[in-house]
Amino acid sequence: MSSCKQSKNSAPKLTSPSIYKAWDARYHYDSLNRKMIPKYENYQVGRAWGRDEQGRMNYAQYYDGQGNPIEDLLVIHKNKLDQERGQRWDELNRARIKELNERLLNLQDASDDKEEQQDPVEEDGMDFLPTPFIPAGIDMEIEGGSAGEPSPFSPIPDAPAMEEGAEPSPFLPLTP
Repeated sequence: MSSCKQSKNSAPKLTSPSIYKAWDARYHYDSLNRKMIPKYENYQVGRAWGRDEQGRMNYAQYYDGQGNPIEDLLVIHKNKLDQERGQRWDELNRARIKELNERLLNLQDASDDKEEQQDPVEEDGMDFLPTPFIPAGIDMEIEGGSAGEPSPFSPIPDAPAMEEGAEPSPFLPLTP
């Protein structure tokens, strides 16, 4: 029986891993430095972090059970942000290149279509005049009205100097 007690006393005292201490740690906020510090039995243990005035992370450390910094997590965080930024840039760059290629293909197709569809231009000296707009599909007679009554869309009937067989003008007559 005494040998059992001796073996227990002579064995090194087992300590729990620091992660268990980190799990049991309580966070304290340092308002001057904007840091969250985990403490367990008055030692810093676990992940501590801090942020600047704009809310960006500017401090990240992992502490062991005795309060010694083991790993600088800020470097890992910055590398992750750089990697995400690079992936977004690559994705946007690929989308931009694809859009430019589509535009170039559309311009090339449009120029090919223009070359195929070019008609000879008639030289009549009226190149600079706009083409007249003639409305289509408007019924000039009112349905259900009297046969002699003109449509409100028809040109003014009593225009002076109207020739026989000529189209009536849609504009009011000029008065001197």
